[in-house]
Amino acid sequence: MSIVNSLDELLFRSYTISMTEKDQDLLRQGWDLFTRMFMKYDVLEKSPVDIGSGDRFNGAQIHMIEAIGKGHGKTVTALSGYFMVTKGAVSQIVTRLHKMGYVTKTKRKGNDKEIILELTGKGRVAFEMHEKYNESTVAELMKLRQKYSPEEILVFLNILNDVDRMLMGFVAEEKKR
Repeated sequence: MSIVNSLDELLFRSYTISMTEKDQDLLRQGWDLFTRMFMKYDVLEKSPVDIGSGDRFNGAQIHMIEAIGKGHGKTVTALSGYFMVTKGAVSQIVTRLHKMGYVTKTKRKGNDKEIILELTGKGRVAFEMHEKYNESTVAELMKLRQKYSPEEILVFLNILNDVDRMLMGFVAEEKKR
């Protein structure tokens, strides 16, 4: 059974018992919309983009640069935990970025097994270019925000946080298998 089927089954079996049919329909519509949005985001993440350096990055690579630049992790282990992916997946991305000249790998003094990751000058430029892109995205979101009251935004953020926690639980369960 795929994780999406597990999500659908768990969501609708456990929450629909006390819900009206109209509420159930709204929940299904919301989940369908979330799935379509996720699929669009996935397409964007996989499409290589030149951020101005001449090199093309997929979403995983640029987000790895972003995470290192923002201090979310200086080791493969820390980044693995941050992104909730395997150390092998992080290592592959970091190795590629290292070969491209965007990340340095330095052994920690006193611990030859631990490798510290840092952005090179080229990596810092890529990070800053991505931050500018993020700012333009936030500007677009701010235009949308004007349509909604602060209370509506808060409810939306609460729902997103709940979905995030739910998905984190499913990822954790999937990793146990």
